[in-house]
Amino acid sequence: MSKPIENSSSVLLSLSKVVLLAGALLVSGFASAVLRIEITDTAGVQDAIPIAIVPFANSGGVNVDITGIVGDDLARSGRFRVLPAAEFSSAPRTTAEVNYNDWRGTGAEYLVIGKIEQSSAGQFDVQFELIDVLKQEQMLAYAPNAQGVVEYCCRYRVGEQQLRLTAHTIANQIYEQVTGIQGVFNTQFAYITAAGLGKNKRFALELADIDGSNVTRVLEISRPILSPTWSPDGEQLAYVSFEFPGRTAIIVHHLARAERRKLISIEGINGAPAWSPDGRRLALSLSHRGSPDIYIVNVASGQLTQLTNEPSIETEAAWLDNSTIVFTSNRSGTPQLYSKTVGDRSAARRLTFEGKYNAGATTSPDGSTIAFIHNEDGNYRIAKLELKSKVLEVLTSGAQDESPSFSPNGEMILFATQENGKEVLGLVSIDGLVTQRISLANESVRDPAWGPMR
Repeated sequence: MSKPIENSSSVLLSLSKVVLLAGALLVSGFASAVLRIEITDTAGVQDAIPIAIVPFANSGGVNVDITGIVGDDLARSGRFRVLPAAEFSSAPRTTAEVNYNDWRGTGAEYLVIGKIEQSSAGQFDVQFELIDVLKQEQMLAYAPNAQGVVEYCCRYRVGEQQLRLTAHTIANQIYEQVTGIQGVFNTQFAYITAAGLGKNKRFALELADIDGSNVTRVLEISRPILSPTWSPDGEQLAYVSFEFPGRTAIIVHHLARAERRKLISIEGINGAPAWSPDGRRLALSLSHRGSPDIYIVNVASGQLTQLTNEPSIETEAAWLDNSTIVFTSNRSGTPQLYSKTVGDRSAARRLTFEGKYNAGATTSPDGSTIAFIHNEDGNYRIAKLELKSKVLEVLTSGAQDESPSFSPNGEMILFATQENGKEVLGLVSIDGLVTQRISLANESVRDPAWGPMR
């Protein structure tokens, strides 16, 4: 991986990724395997909440391990410690069968029970219950039945293809009920892969569920792709493509319709797109008038509005809200982060002062925090800055960490990194206590973008 630039004579910051894609992602071929996710640091798990998930009663015909998916989701969050099923002395199927003394003895604070029944050909009823063991009460429950018994909380009637997504939905409900924070286990992320050599090199844009499953190839072409970014409704991706001779282009890609539209491709650099929260505009970096500046483009009409006009490099915009942009500029001599209000003629406000390199920001969903690349002792790591307190905290420990992307609930950050010389993705919790690696067996993966809630 090439080191990010540090001076104004270098090429545009965001285009250093082209070198990475074109030169570093050289593998033998595209793979269709599930992405492998591994928890690499469990410092946060010491204080994790112990939860017991009894294997769901199964009437047969189900090939999806719903119990395992729910448990894996919760464990990867770092907030839960899922107890081994081998330690359970009983397997209750209804709340009436729960012996609270037994479950307190396991150390479990919460208990999940459930069942799966085939209701018709290809249709399944999935039900579950979340129980507070210490309070001896159901946290999610239907009203009592005719016999005064409360059984299961939630019922999903789904086809076989929806069983995995249903498991993620159950994990979301458990996560939110216990922590008060919305779960993101049914979200997706986009990323770039590349394979082959020379004229045979191919680049792909892919999607995967956040647990690494359900990998979907959106696009495969012979020229580089980079900087994918999701529309707020999750229906479209915008990205930079080098497929057109002589210049880059910003492409808007409607996923369900598989329709691609060249939004803008003008002389010079067309780079670093970022959707506005209202989904009607993209911020991007253009250099057709000289040095790169931040522009806003109306997605429907293509109308351009220039936001910055400086001799320095202005790039990598992100939206704090519908009227405020955070971006990278080296106007002070080194790359730093600035904010500016759209339509306001006043000068941009500098946000980062600690260190000589702070670039490539992403914003938390509530706009309170930014995450970015920070140079620490020659290493490029993911850091966060809380805008109110102005406290900067380094979250990762790699040497070439970049491309941060917040989860939709603001609890995790997805980023690109290296492991044993291979391009992989990383996940780090917002407190830095839990880290994970996401890899693909025969490919390198880059430029991640976490999708919205769905």
